[in-house]
Amino acid sequence: MKQWVQNMVKTYKQMNKPDDKLNIKKFSSLQYPQCPFGGDHSGEAMSLICLEKDCLQSQILCCCICQEEFHKGHQLKPLKLLLCEYDQQLREYQNISLKQSEKDILIKKINEQEEKQLIYIQEFKEQINNKLSKIVTLEKEFFENLRKFVKMREFSTGNQYAVIETIIQNQTNVEMLSSSVKNLLDALVVQEIPEKDLNYEEINRIFDFHIKDQKDHLSQLEKQFNQGIEQQIDLLQSKTQKTIFQKSYQFQFLPNNKHPQVDIIQPKIVKASNSNHGYKFAVMTPSLDKNQTTVFGFKLNFVHQSNWIAVGVCDLSIVQSKQFGFAFQSLGHGAYMVSSNGGAWSSTTSNQNNVVKCFKFGKGDIIVCTYDPKNETIIFHKQKSSTTFKLDIPKSDHDLYPCVLFYYALDEVEFIPPEGINKQ
Repeated sequence: MKQWVQNMVKTYKQMNKPDDKLNIKKFSSLQYPQCPFGGDHSGEAMSLICLEKDCLQSQILCCCICQEEFHKGHQLKPLKLLLCEYDQQLREYQNISLKQSEKDILIKKINEQEEKQLIYIQEFKEQINNKLSKIVTLEKEFFENLRKFVKMREFSTGNQYAVIETIIQNQTNVEMLSSSVKNLLDALVVQEIPEKDLNYEEINRIFDFHIKDQKDHLSQLEKQFNQGIEQQIDLLQSKTQKTIFQKSYQFQFLPNNKHPQVDIIQPKIVKASNSNHGYKFAVMTPSLDKNQTTVFGFKLNFVHQSNWIAVGVCDLSIVQSKQFGFAFQSLGHGAYMVSSNGGAWSSTTSNQNNVVKCFKFGKGDIIVCTYDPKNETIIFHKQKSSTTFKLDIPKSDHDLYPCVLFYYALDEVEFIPPEGINKQ
């Protein structure tokens, strides 16, 4: 009985989470069927769904008594709550879905990248064919020299006198004389003549050794060649995947990565709600690539007359742990930013945190951020000016994300993706 009561309390709490109170009204009219099992099950509503993958019960819809008898220890969830979560996810997906024009731009970029990659592969294929052609030529020359060596040995066994005699006899016949002289020249192409005569077995052994050596060399060359091709393919795949990811996946603001008093106007535009003043983060996804430099920007569409707003990057896990607020008084707040009043903010460097040493900016300005993980820095630049400011970012296992920090109500900021920086 105690376990049954605890399960009921847990279910009640799940049904009354703040995030779901509004959505639950949409499914409040849903009528649960009564449990068909008799006895203690009579009159109980089948309001729970069993989410256990290995559940052996054929009936996944159950009542609270079924939960105790047939699904004990399983993961269960109220049906209305499950529907609310799916409904919430669907609405969030619809809110962040790309406009048709943005989709067209992405498809165009993907097509252009595909064309470039196919050209690169064709050029690589031609390089491989050229190298293989050279190898074939060298092999033909190798075996041709072996045949000439055999002819030379035959010539050196006594036939040279017959050849010379033939030349003398045919000195008046131009065709036969030319043929005899050619045979003599062909036999003399191979210059290395052994000091002593070799029998057939010795010559055969020498040929076998050279042929084996040539086969070993070709085998080693094939191995190196295959390794080189595999490395090129792996490199090509990684570059292609990374390029497609960068071209097709856009940074965007998500509802679960922001302060409750920040509104998402569009996937790339956020605005502080008309509420009390105070620090409130809005963080973008995905995280920044740790293996290459990333350039992006923030445009200040609207700024309060008191002019305080900050942009930069942050550690999402730290910001989430602080409920998307900002405790700037000490290090460890998770952010690396510049603020419009000329302030600098660093989570790890004391002389770069909560100090006024940066340039000032305001409504209409675009702040370009260059995140350089290799050199462990982020450089801020006010577009259409020569003003820059650099913050140190030590290496860390934690990912960093583009972010905006609001203070005043109704301030609005727009994210500028890498491909849009030069278009502003």
